[in-house]
Amino acid sequence: MYIWCWRKGLPVGGDSRYYHEGANLLAKGKGFIDPYLFLDAGKAVQAADHPPLYIVYLALFSLVGLTGATAHMLASAAVGVITVIVIGLVGREIAGPRAGVIAAFVAAVYPNLWAYDGALESETMAQLGVALILLAAYVWWRTPTRRGAAFVGAAVAFAALARAELILLALLLLVPLFLLRTGLERREQLRQLLFSWGTVALLIAPWCIYNLTRFERPVLLSTGLETTVDSASCDDTYYGPFTGYWSRRCVDDARAKAGLAADADRSVIAAAYRDDAEHYIRDNLSRVPTVVAARIGRITGLWNLDQQAHLDFFPGGRELELAWAAWWAYFALAVLSFPGAVLLRRRGVPILPLIAFPVLVLITTVVTFGLVRYRATAEPSLVILAAIAIDAAITGIRSRTPRREPAA
Repeated sequence: MYIWCWRKGLPVGGDSRYYHEGANLLAKGKGFIDPYLFLDAGKAVQAADHPPLYIVYLALFSLVGLTGATAHMLASAAVGVITVIVIGLVGREIAGPRAGVIAAFVAAVYPNLWAYDGALESETMAQLGVALILLAAYVWWRTPTRRGAAFVGAAVAFAALARAELILLALLLLVPLFLLRTGLERREQLRQLLFSWGTVALLIAPWCIYNLTRFERPVLLSTGLETTVDSASCDDTYYGPFTGYWSRRCVDDARAKAGLAADADRSVIAAAYRDDAEHYIRDNLSRVPTVVAARIGRITGLWNLDQQAHLDFFPGGRELELAWAAWWAYFALAVLSFPGAVLLRRRGVPILPLIAFPVLVLITTVVTFGLVRYRATAEPSLVILAAIAIDAAITGIRSRTPRREPAA
């Protein structure tokens, strides 16, 4: 079953349907259940395939009768507008007002930001979380207070409740951010790090505790990791033309081998997926380097680009024209981001918060598969770094343009 919408007849299916219908069911008091099984088979099965933030946000609109796909897209677009504003504030914080305006403009027109709003995918909320983390981190760096540290932690928790892998920023970003800040005694650095960690734990605890009460096996943020890793761990994704991508057949075969029905407890299914992935990877270790290289090549656009753009169209759900526009825009910003990073280093501005997200994307891709959506959390960093380079280029051009003396 698909829900058809105005995006050139493309269906709301897959994860998009999960968020859209899951929000409507949550608004009706059904809780966090698998929307596919409930709508297609009438079975209410507890689910935590994804963290809750985006579903809860859409459910607020469903509560007031805005239950259609278009209404939820417009609600997502509102998140995108806020993201543009926050990215502009980050640019202003680290490089001045003009850089902020440039960053906001680039964010507004960059397809790899606004495309997620119309796709009904949690990346639109995750990108807002990334922008908030960057803003909180740079404000804290300028004025390192415990309150500021708590705000950084709150932003990390917000992002992690949108996309689960962002919880890794509690180590990947927060530890070096706080411990490398000069001007603070080591004891104060540790205190502020603990303040930040404590805020993260406090804000994600309700969801984690809720999950621990409704599944047979422990589940914290989501069961998505096991599903994702196993969907990239079979012959379809290790050999042949789709090396480095994903396949539905991987997880379907794993569940069948485990003898589990589609409506089995989600934590039990996740454990079966994890075991299947571990066994397959162990049996195909010699192939892992090639597969990892293909995954990185897919997400960076350096390998099999034509196929990847078509996969962004189907099954990815983007119009083919949008898929290609997004890739070429990405290449432009990626090239500009390098001089932007160099300029910040020369100015003494820490680039750690900005590069933490591309590093996290690479880690996620190595573990899972090459999908353009998994690069979404690195896109705000590319926008900001490119804006820094553009701003510096404008300054350079103006400094070389001779001033005309007024006529006597």
